[in-house]
Amino acid sequence: MEVESLRQLMDWQPPKVDTIISGGLLLPQTRLVIYGQWKSWKSMTALHTCFCLASGTKWFNFGTRESIVLSLQLEIPKAEFRKRVMKYAQGHNSYPTNLWFITEHYLKLDRDWGFQALDRAVAMVHPDVVVVDPMYKVLTGHISDPRDMMGLLDNFDRLIAKYNIALIIVTHTRKPGTDEEGRVIDRGAEEMMGSSFLPNWCDTAVGVRRLSEHSDDIEVSFPLTRNSEEEVKPMTIHINRSNLKFEHITLHHGEA
Repeated sequence: MEVESLRQLMDWQPPKVDTIISGGLLLPQTRLVIYGQWKSWKSMTALHTCFCLASGTKWFNFGTRESIVLSLQLEIPKAEFRKRVMKYAQGHNSYPTNLWFITEHYLKLDRDWGFQALDRAVAMVHPDVVVVDPMYKVLTGHISDPRDMMGLLDNFDRLIAKYNIALIIVTHTRKPGTDEEGRVIDRGAEEMMGSSFLPNWCDTAVGVRRLSEHSDDIEVSFPLTRNSEEEVKPMTIHINRSNLKFEHITLHHGEA
């Protein structure tokens, strides 16, 4: 722990920061959370993010820096996940060599054995970005308990500090809240499933919402962008099931 005077702090020259997603949405040592209801395309959005970052191609309307990406997914059997990855890669003709995957059914990152297993993988791959999908699968305790969540978030922070990585977490939403007339209340980043620590802990929150049950159009919103100098408007995106392409991006209150 270093104590600095005002003059020492002002004289200190910070190292150059290479933005990972433009607009301050993802920087080294920052945290981005993708959240949405079940079947809202949030895991596909996470996979899309992995490919965009690994190939240095646009993520929605934002520029990216080509990065080494390590994705840990714990929800889909490996054979099914492989089919999804292959469909995406073939549909986009994208085969980045710096994209790495771990598929596990049981890994608890709030426990030493689980954290050490991920630590070894990170030490081997040397990623710029680590993606964890979904959060509830890596937590032993209750996702709404602040004490249980703090142990997990502290371990995430240890990993971030040790390896200078950016972290992307995928999580579900809470049960929708309604007002006295039964209308659903938009709680922004507070919709994320987890204790109240989660929206305070993350730097960028990305909400994914399917516009209707039978639609492949999603709304992507940005209720929390701590390091962005400007407000990031929501956008509507069509997902083509045949090739898993994210198409027809339309900005709300703006131009496509």
